[in-house]
Amino acid sequence: MGLNDGPVFPETLYFKVTIDDIPFPYVISGKMQHGVNAARSITLSYSGKEALEMARLGAIVKVSWGRGNLQNLVDDKQFIGIIKDIQPKASVSTFTALDYTTFLAESQYVYYKPQDYVGEDLYYAAASACNYKGIDVSKLTQGSGITITDKMNLFGWKTRKEFIDACFNEMRFLVNDVYHPKNTIKQWQYAIREGKKMEFFLPDPNNTTLDYTDVTLSEGNNNILDEGLISKVDTTRLINAITVVSSSSDTTFVQIEDSHSQDRYGVIGNFLKYKSTSKSELEDVANTIINRFKEPTVSYAVSLTNQDNLDLGSNVKIDMPVLVKSVIETIVSYEITFGEAIATRFVIGQPKVTAQEYLDLLIKPIDR
Repeated sequence: MGLNDGPVFPETLYFKVTIDDIPFPYVISGKMQHGVNAARSITLSYSGKEALEMARLGAIVKVSWGRGNLQNLVDDKQFIGIIKDIQPKASVSTFTALDYTTFLAESQYVYYKPQDYVGEDLYYAAASACNYKGIDVSKLTQGSGITITDKMNLFGWKTRKEFIDACFNEMRFLVNDVYHPKNTIKQWQYAIREGKKMEFFLPDPNNTTLDYTDVTLSEGNNNILDEGLISKVDTTRLINAITVVSSSSDTTFVQIEDSHSQDRYGVIGNFLKYKSTSKSELEDVANTIINRFKEPTVSYAVSLTNQDNLDLGSNVKIDMPVLVKSVIETIVSYEITFGEAIATRFVIGQPKVTAQEYLDLLIKPIDR
């Protein structure tokens, strides 16, 4: 882990661990995992009688890491969380801690009433729910511009996280401008990326004016480990045969197919209703759905060297020979393992939506 007083190398990553603000120098190895809209977790392996006495359920764990030496450590990152699980053993024990997002998931239930929220910005409603049990909401000042209506599925008895997730499910919209491909979906996400600070962020990897990415993955940069770039092709939301029926008349409908997609992936049909009796409008909707869903969703998993500065929401440019052209995607989850060496594995991709969710966005497009 680099927790020693030996020679310092420029690319050495050092960790400091405390439990209830008391140094915890017994860690042998560990693993940290995080995904958008979820708690960050850290699992640490440790040994020694003193360590067993210090590690207790409910204790506050702080893990700081950065580059330098132990006498002059610059903390670039920090995890603060609560021990939720302990597995004591005679030789090597482990505990798992979750960041303060866990308080939102385990909160007392709240009865959310429409009259308290209709007309408010979704961003600020979610931010208010995050203001709980020591979570720092000082960064939540931007606003989304999307107003709560009484038709949104936000109300009733919910935990704070259930309410926040419902808000973020509504905090996505289509963009149609000269800077994005047609009907680009933008989706707000949230996470505690450092300490106790909750952040809401809006990745925009499809913006054609984007002139900066946090890292470029390429053979020339030599920053991908031996297993290389792994693509995951997900066909669960693929549609290449669509029937769109008027919600006012079952006999008014259109059916569209994409033969090229069917030749590659087989026939995958879907059925939707749309509030129109105009066949031309139904046809426009059908074509839009087919064009959006006729190809599978692709995400990427990659292990990188010396890239511990990346985080959820970071933009990554992938420029590899296996791709027809380079793409820019956003980090949606990661896993860091550390022991004698540090290895970081990232999952890079875009939010997934269903055909119905996409249709709902089409009915009420919002450009921002």
